[in-house]
Amino acid sequence: MRIVIGISTMNDGILLLLPKIKNLSDKFDVIICHQVTNKEEYKYNFLEAESSIRIVVKYEKGLSRSRNILLMTAIESGYDYLIVSDDDVEYCLEGLEFLQSLLIKNKTNEHFQIMSVTKEGMPRKKYRNRDFYLDGLDVFKVSSIEMCLNLTLIKEANISFDNNFGLGALYPVGEEAVLLCDIKKAGQDIKFVPVAVTIHPIESTGLLLYSNPDMVMSRGALFRRCFNTFQGFFMLLLFWAKKFCLPTSYKKNISAGNALTLMIKGYVGCGKP
Repeated sequence: MRIVIGISTMNDGILLLLPKIKNLSDKFDVIICHQVTNKEEYKYNFLEAESSIRIVVKYEKGLSRSRNILLMTAIESGYDYLIVSDDDVEYCLEGLEFLQSLLIKNKTNEHFQIMSVTKEGMPRKKYRNRDFYLDGLDVFKVSSIEMCLNLTLIKEANISFDNNFGLGALYPVGEEAVLLCDIKKAGQDIKFVPVAVTIHPIESTGLLLYSNPDMVMSRGALFRRCFNTFQGFFMLLLFWAKKFCLPTSYKKNISAGNALTLMIKGYVGCGKP
C-alpha cells in the first residue's frame, strides 16, 4: 500500500517546505507541484537531496490545476492513495503511520476524510470521535488538507478537480467540495476516520465571505455545480439566509441584498458541467 503526500505551492512558497516535511520517514513519499508565475529561477537542490521527494514545475497558476498535476503524477507513479496538502502544512508522523496501517489492514475501496489539528494538538474543527460515511452535505465541511484520495477509484471514474474552482480560478473557493460531490455522484464512498494527520493553524479565511464579492459569487456557483437546478437554488437561499440575514458576531461589509445578487450571478454564470 503506497501513500504519497501531494503538496501544492507557488513561487517562494517552495523555500519554506523543507522544515515542514523533514520529519517524514522513508515510508512516505512527497510530490510537490511548484507553480512559478514570477519569472524567478528556483534551485531545488535542497529538496531533491531527499530521495523520497519529487518536484513537478509548472509555469501556470490555479490551485485546481496544481492538484490535478499531483493526481496525475501520483497515478502514473503507481501510488494507491494521495493525501492532499499545501506548503503551510506540517504532519503528524504517528497519524500518518496509523493511517497507513489502517489502509493496509482493511484494504478498503473508498476515500477518506482525516483530521487536521493545530501545533498544540487541538482539532481545527469539531470532529466526531468515530468512523462514519459522509453524505451529500457533509462534503461541504471538508477542507482540502483533510482529504485522502483513493487513486484507483479516481482513475476508474475519471474524476479530477474542476479548474473553474479554487485559488487562481474564476471561482476562488470550493474546489474540494466540487471534487467530493463528483466522487459521491460516481457512487463512491468517503469515510471519516478520527486520526490526526495534518497540522495547520486555525484560520479565519471563512470571514472573507462577508467582505469579498468573489467569495460570495463563488458560493452561488458552487451550489449550481454540485446540485441540480432546483435543489441548488434552494441550498443557495438557505446558505444566504443563514450567513447574511441572521445576526452574527462578524462585521458584514456586503449587505444581504448585494450578497444575494452576487450569489445568483455566480449560480447563473456557472451552469451545469
